[in-house]
Amino acid sequence: MEHKSEKNLSRVAEFFCRNTVEPVCRIQSTADIDSWQLSKAFFSLITYLNDVSTKIQGIRNTNSVPVSENIRRLTAIFDDLDAMIQNNPPAPVAQSSNAIVSLDAGNKSYRRWANNMLSNIFQMVEKAVPVSKCRHVNELAVYLSSAFGSSTKIEYGIEHELSFMFFLCALFKAEILSREEDLAASALVLFERYLKFVRRLQVTYSVISSNWHGGYSLDKFQFVPFIWGFAQLCYEAPFSPQKMLDADTIEQYKKEYMLIDCVGHMANTYIGTFARHSSQLWSLAALSSWTKIHRGLMFMYMEEILLDFDNLKALRFGELMSFEEDISGRHLGHARLGVKSSLRRQIDEDQENQDQDQELVSRTVTPSISRSDLNEGNIEKPKMEDEFSDVMSNSGLSVGSDSTSLSGVCVHLPTWMDDRPSTSKHTFKN
Repeated sequence: MEHKSEKNLSRVAEFFCRNTVEPVCRIQSTADIDSWQLSKAFFSLITYLNDVSTKIQGIRNTNSVPVSENIRRLTAIFDDLDAMIQNNPPAPVAQSSNAIVSLDAGNKSYRRWANNMLSNIFQMVEKAVPVSKCRHVNELAVYLSSAFGSSTKIEYGIEHELSFMFFLCALFKAEILSREEDLAASALVLFERYLKFVRRLQVTYSVISSNWHGGYSLDKFQFVPFIWGFAQLCYEAPFSPQKMLDADTIEQYKKEYMLIDCVGHMANTYIGTFARHSSQLWSLAALSSWTKIHRGLMFMYMEEILLDFDNLKALRFGELMSFEEDISGRHLGHARLGVKSSLRRQIDEDQENQDQDQELVSRTVTPSISRSDLNEGNIEKPKMEDEFSDVMSNSGLSVGSDSTSLSGVCVHLPTWMDDRPSTSKHTFKN
């Protein structure tokens, strides 16, 4: 009994030790970047980006994708965060003696919102994940709380987006989300909800960009939505890359594709032309292959963004997203693009079945024509000179025939074809 008690105490101590240690920053200098490239977290991140890109190609935002209960609960976190914005409106600033009200760059009300968020984020995550996964709440909440920007400088950049990518990867590593069911929804539903929320933060509190290079000339704040946005268009895209910056394309497809949604947001919030504020995106529009553009962006993400010390110095690592070296021997692959994904195939099959069901329903509700309607004159009689009319439907060629030739076939003429009683018969003979 005493041995069993000591064993239980050991397990309890191990549990609390593991859950009270928060994820920590491991990249202290540029010398640590090589270890980062060999880490389990790096491998998990790149694999996740490629798997999602393969899964969502040919899928529109408006398509019906499977959404699990866990995805719904995680998405609801942003509803609570939205409510915090309502409770912490941006503070007006008097610019002159006339007390002209305006907003300064980097509104200080953002700090009040951030403090409120930090006070509640752990409870929000705990509420959103299954009870059996509560031991991961601490790590998940750290990743999520770091995904909304810096309250000190009132800025947001790619490094904060990267923290949210850690949050998504950790959800799969903890098996809170399933790769079979939630892969597409994690991008098209959960990440899309995050994207809309951080845009609201940026606009509401005048949050500035922390990317001095302008998001590598794509967007001042984001990068991943462009990777997945181009992936969506790698199969049966309704327009070419040359059209992606056109106003007509933006108006027609901004609700359909993540890329066009980003382009539309930039057109509405940035000053000047795309050649000026997003020169790299403007250059990509001159290419002809969505697949090549996607691969080029992935190469840029891996070789520049994920190796930039400024983007990595605040990144934290824990149990799920480990800084330990990956010794599995696996190699980083590429997204399989230009082919119909399994999800697109399933959507097409569901649509085909739905169309067949509707056609079947439409057939069953079509009224039938009875012989009594014809006899009473309720239905207009078909013309005899029409060779494709329904006259033969009431003849012996369709019912009551006992021969495959015209010899010996008895033809029962309809009553409306002859004034004689309907019992009369005419026999064809060779």
